[in-house]
Amino acid sequence: MTNKTKRKSNSSVGTWHKLAPKSSRRPASMPALKKRLIGISKFFALVIILGVVGLGVWFFPTNQNNYSGPIDLTGPAVPVSKLVFISDGVLHRNWFQNWFGPLRDRTLMDFDIVDLQNELIKEPQIAFVRVSRIFPATLKIEIQEKKPILRLCLRSKNKGEKTWLVSKDGNMYEGACYGKSSLSHLPYLNLEPALLKYKSNKEGYEKLEGIPAVAPLLEIARKEHPGFYQDWQVLSYHRPYDDDPGAYVKINSKKIKELRFSPSDYENQLRRLKFLLSDPKFKNSSNVQSIDLSHDRSVFAKLGQS
Repeated sequence: MTNKTKRKSNSSVGTWHKLAPKSSRRPASMPALKKRLIGISKFFALVIILGVVGLGVWFFPTNQNNYSGPIDLTGPAVPVSKLVFISDGVLHRNWFQNWFGPLRDRTLMDFDIVDLQNELIKEPQIAFVRVSRIFPATLKIEIQEKKPILRLCLRSKNKGEKTWLVSKDGNMYEGACYGKSSLSHLPYLNLEPALLKYKSNKEGYEKLEGIPAVAPLLEIARKEHPGFYQDWQVLSYHRPYDDDPGAYVKINSKKIKELRFSPSDYENQLRRLKFLLSDPKFKNSSNVQSIDLSHDRSVFAKLGQS
């Protein structure tokens, strides 16, 4: 009985193993698992990229039309209420207002400052100009003027007699806002008419080519020998750029009727003149006809009869 039961039990166990289904799947290896994770990651990355692109396509077309431009920090536009005019010369605020006209109800942004600067610099008396806006309502004009070193008196049938000013670069201009006393110390320029050339538009004259070579003589005399300079009345020159003996600068003064300089090394020539005039013979003479300093080391002087 016991043996029979034992055989029956062994038989049932073997039958269950036979009936249990066998799995065809094997445990995944590490390389396969890694490959599978990479594939899943690529899928999700693609989904995210497509989402961002779609959001951009929706956002920009619907919002770019709402852009209202740069933010205005200048405040509401108001008419210009203040004009600041600064010059290192004689031109002043009233001159500018007469030149430009009334500001009226113009705001700062109504002014094209580049055009205004270009128009001002065309004035022969002006060497430099800067125009700027100071918000909310101030227009600022800064000017540097040319400085005259000589006067030139011209006479014509149509315009009569007119005095022109000559700057150190040879520019000629009709001075504005100068008082008579401010120009009275300037020597006159005696010039050959052939050296004057009209501008192409017939408004004024071209630069005088010889003046830049002559200007240092006047500047040195004015600063270092004011006693000589104050006595000078008329200046003339002949080929001041040439090195030949015929080139000269001539000064007619009250005490010395004719002073002749070579157009170079003015400082040395003025020192020689100072030394010569310290001699009692010249110092006490009231009739010095001429002094020629244009030769290297020699000085030729002529005294008139007392």
